[in-house]
Amino acid sequence: MRCLKKCAWALSVSAIVAALSSSAAGASESSEPPVLVMYEKVGMSGKRVTFSGPVADIDVRFPFHSTQIKSGRWEICTRNNFKGACMDVEAGDEIVSLKKEFGFFARVRSVRPIESTAPVAALPEAPKQPEIISAPVPAAAASAANAPVRPVASAEAVLRGHSAHFFKTPMFDGKAIDAGDKDIAKDFCREAGFDEVEFADFVLSEGRPVIGDLLCTDPVASP
Repeated sequence: MRCLKKCAWALSVSAIVAALSSSAAGASESSEPPVLVMYEKVGMSGKRVTFSGPVADIDVRFPFHSTQIKSGRWEICTRNNFKGACMDVEAGDEIVSLKKEFGFFARVRSVRPIESTAPVAALPEAPKQPEIISAPVPAAAASAANAPVRPVASAEAVLRGHSAHFFKTPMFDGKAIDAGDKDIAKDFCREAGFDEVEFADFVLSEGRPVIGDLLCTDPVASP
């Protein structure tokens, strides 16, 4: 009877040790730090950047084209502060082409582990400063008594080509241009040094349709 009790006690201790060992192993696996690798080129090739925590504003010179999730679950987003189009991925996932998932012009701007409970301070969005488009007024013309006041042309962003410029949200004196005002759109292009409006598309601003995209072509010949 004593032997049976000793054997039962030994078996109980062995079972507890085994359970604790199994629990510790599971905890070790679940506590594995999250790791995500982004690659410069498709198919997990080229330069790579490894992330092990949340990054609200990725500052890398080249865009990412593929990714490999080494451990943990992650959220990948196309805008800063985990906004825009986002995708959830987990350990073992491989995305050979991020462009196919997010679109050709999209770019990964922020990533974070989904399990992370630590608050991440969102970066404050800097106010957009419009870029001045108007050509500088000569001093003699500006000092003339009867010189007409020229409106200041500006835009949120400019994409410059050799014979055309693309303007995002063109404005005169800080005000957006009405979508149907073709004359003002042409005046804007002239201020920017072009003769023709090749393309214009509108967006809604405070419920009002305004020109959001404007393509000016046919550069004005220098005198």
